[in-house]
Amino acid sequence: MENTALWFRQFGEPEQVLTLEHAPLAPFVPGTLRVRMHYAPINPSDLIPITGAYRHRVFPPRIAGYEGVGVVEQADSAEWIGRRVLPLRGEGTWQRWVDCPIQWAVPVPDGIPDELAARG
Repeated sequence: MENTALWFRQFGEPEQVLTLEHAPLAPFVPGTLRVRMHYAPINPSDLIPITGAYRHRVFPPRIAGYEGVGVVEQADSAEWIGRRVLPLRGEGTWQRWVDCPIQWAVPVPDGIPDELAARG
């Protein structure tokens, strides 16, 4: 299986340094959730680090994006499969698949639409 992600490998203006890249999906790591992303918004908090404004804590190369919502497709426990979550503290959210530590996954209640939940 393949993953698609928006990477920045150097600091700069997002439209100049973001690149769409395809790579084999890494093996599943126990203790994480593999989330198929549905929505990941573009906010100033996503764009500013790409410019280098937070270079004291954000280092390229990295996948962009901090917020988003998706569905758990793989987990150690069946109770997570099919649940919508906000995958916090995973790799950037601007990718098809995010692997997220279980303790940082926030379940999304059924009454909240994906478009709203994606805003974190």
